[in-house]
Amino acid sequence: MGISIDSRFIVVLSLVWVTVVNSLIVLPDGRRVHIIKNNPLLDNVGDFIISRVEELANAAIEEKGAFSMTIGSGTTVKPLAALAGRVDFTKVHIFFGNERTEGDAAGKCYRSGSEVFESLCIPEGNLHRVPERTAEDAAEAYEAEIRNMPSEVVGVKAGLPSFDLCLLGSGVDGHCASLYPKSSQVVVSPGNTHAYLAAEGKGGITISIDALNAARNVLLSAGKVSQSDMARKCLAWSNAATNHNLPAGMISTSLGAVVEWILTEESAADLPAM
Repeated sequence: MGISIDSRFIVVLSLVWVTVVNSLIVLPDGRRVHIIKNNPLLDNVGDFIISRVEELANAAIEEKGAFSMTIGSGTTVKPLAALAGRVDFTKVHIFFGNERTEGDAAGKCYRSGSEVFESLCIPEGNLHRVPERTAEDAAEAYEAEIRNMPSEVVGVKAGLPSFDLCLLGSGVDGHCASLYPKSSQVVVSPGNTHAYLAAEGKGGITISIDALNAARNVLLSAGKVSQSDMARKCLAWSNAATNHNLPAGMISTSLGAVVEWILTEESAADLPAM
């Protein structure tokens, strides 16, 4: 008896099972650029982030019994739900790279990730919320809490707290966390001694560029085609580490961080030959 196969089924299979070939570029300054091959049916960027977080978390837990990570909100946080059962979240400490602390928006990042936190069964004591105060007071209090964490949770590097991982998205203007071009929280770097600062005009706080540079690892995603020009400037301009117009480009390996950019073929389209 003959077997009839719907041609539409064959097309779907060919898309699902296509081999994903990603490329890696290591820049002269040590930053690493992953260019992710897209697939219209898969979230290859999200899958890559999950794979790296899993790898870094399990390595840190094996090495020192704990893993600390800063997060924001939105597309970089939602994929973390896939880590259920793959990482021991009783040993993971979640901090916030930026957060609103004033008015009706206070706690915005925490609320946006609440379903993910619940799905991962993260102990309440391991979710380090930012206090709802004036931005200046909240930044001071949050930094004090972080500096008092056990060294196996948050280390110290160059006089700054050193997280195991800072997970960041980015905007077309080169902002990340609440580090916006030429804002007061950006122009103090490099050389700022605070891990957290009030975010100008945002009613909240942000991790500083210097604290990001002091982290063990930084993952920064910029996968949209609209981010291609920003990515080119941040990764190819020689003055990127001191260019206050492009905060994402200021995140560097200067204090020993392993800095990894996650691009797609579209967002990497404007990069010069490297």
